Amino acid sequence: MALQEKLLDLDTGTTARFLKIGMLTATVVGLCLVYTLIQFKGLKSETAMDQAQIARFLMLGEGFSTCYLRPLAIHQLSDTGRTIPTKIFPDFYNAPVYPLVESVALRFVKKQLTMSPTDTLSMGDRAISVLGVILLLAGVLVWYLVGRLIFDHSLAILAAGLILVTDLMWQFALSGLPQHLLIILFGIVTFCSLQASRSNEEENDLKALLWLGGAGLGLGLMSLTNGVTACFVPGFLIFCVVGFHARIRAILVPLIIYLLCISPWLLRNISVCGNPFGLSIYTALAGAGITESSIMRGTSTGLVLGGGMATKFRSGLLDQAAHLWEYLGLNIVAIGFVLSLLHPFRSTFASLWRWIILLMWVLTSFGLTFFGVSGAVSANQLHVLFLPVFILYGLAFILVLWNRLEIHLQFLRIAFLTLIFLLAGTPMLLTLLTGQTARIQWPPYVPPFISILQNWFQKEEILCSDMPWAVAWYAERKCLLLPETVKAFNELSDYGTLGSPIVGLYLTPISGRDDFLSLVKGENKEWGPVIMRTVNLNDFLLKSFTPLPIDGECILYADTDRWARKPVK
Repeated sequence: MALQEKLLDLDTGTTARFLKIGMLTATVVGLCLVYTLIQFKGLKSETAMDQAQIARFLMLGEGFSTCYLRPLAIHQLSDTGRTIPTKIFPDFYNAPVYPLVESVALRFVKKQLTMSPTDTLSMGDRAISVLGVILLLAGVLVWYLVGRLIFDHSLAILAAGLILVTDLMWQFALSGLPQHLLIILFGIVTFCSLQASRSNEEENDLKALLWLGGAGLGLGLMSLTNGVTACFVPGFLIFCVVGFHARIRAILVPLIIYLLCISPWLLRNISVCGNPFGLSIYTALAGAGITESSIMRGTSTGLVLGGGMATKFRSGLLDQAAHLWEYLGLNIVAIGFVLSLLHPFRSTFASLWRWIILLMWVLTSFGLTFFGVSGAVSANQLHVLFLPVFILYGLAFILVLWNRLEIHLQFLRIAFLTLIFLLAGTPMLLTLLTGQTARIQWPPYVPPFISILQNWFQKEEILCSDMPWAVAWYAERKCLLLPETVKAFNELSDYGTLGSPIVGLYLTPISGRDDFLSLVKGENKEWGPVIMRTVNLNDFLLKSFTPLPIDGECILYADTDRWARKPVK
């Protein structure tokens, strides 16, 4: 009898439950290790490196400061009558929340951030990738809890699995970008909204308002992580109007908390640079055909709408539509969200929230037309934020259709679900099977040979580069983004605008692989001879140069042959 009880417990009891949890945990941990070991090659995004070097300043207690110096930022300070710092330069381009989170992760490797020439990957890159994986798993847990409340446990666990087998989610986890933090915050907003809706149905207005306040705080933190997510707010306020008895209070409470959350940062930006939105607003105001790089390299801070805004808006929408499935991780279940709009869900919240999600998505797409989306894994790729909720609704609709077939054979149901997972997970499977094509993010990054610049230049000296974000992160040296003109470059150096002359110019494949016409007529037309290494050094500010790996595609111009000296301590 005792043996039968043990076998029953092993099959359906507490032991079985612990075994299932243990197997699930082991599978997830194994997936994390395998994917990271196979795919991680270091950071490759400008935004990721930029925010990482700000996080290092925060970790060191030096506030929201930066080594990445944009010419436009310098002119914005001078145009508003502010003193241009010569020691610690404030950052007023990036949103603050994710660098704060990263600063916590960097504390664990504080003494190992400096690379040696024999290192392939930066310890800082590794710490940020571990943080990304942790946030990915936390996001899956949050959306599992949300799915269980909106639908049920079985659907929620299946949806969590589909999120985990989506390759795009893992790419973002290793990218150093804040999308997974945004996914967590969006899940919290959804959870709070659901609880507020339930409290409203129970006619507990006070509790409903508290939950709505929590949602407002979540939206505020989202806006302080990526400003474009402010496009979520109008949709949420419509939810407050439609879904609650006390409409005025339901709008005012979360809106006031949202404004209180973001106001300190806006006031800080006004104090630092004179504009509550810092530098990022200039990207949105630029017309069609103008890149963010050309804006940041320029010297005009006049808030004048660029030409062709209608063209920019139209082409932005068309570009997002053309790559939409890619932006949703090629996950076939996510497409089911659109079809789920046709199904009358029994849950009042589930029925209403999908329309709110649709409105948020549309408004976010409009917002992204002004700021631009540069790829499936990029700083402003916010379609991925909707992937978990799209999967929840899409899977719910697919399972409703399956249940209507009234197929009661368990093995067929398992086969059907397996097919869904295979279709959703095929991109990830192919990624793992193909493996790495290189050990570092080349071109254009060679971290150990960027880091070596800190041995040749002192902290107070100014460098210039076509990839200052990488110099700021790997070499921890102040680096100016290559100005639009050689004249501006010379003036910044000669007048000591930044406290000292420019003593080094580091050029990489970012500019070196431009085609000939781009060097003659494009953004770098004035820098063509310097990039192509045909410049007369007698007429150039920096008289010495040396090629750098890989294959001499990077080049360093300097005031003297610093690479022949003893390393700077």
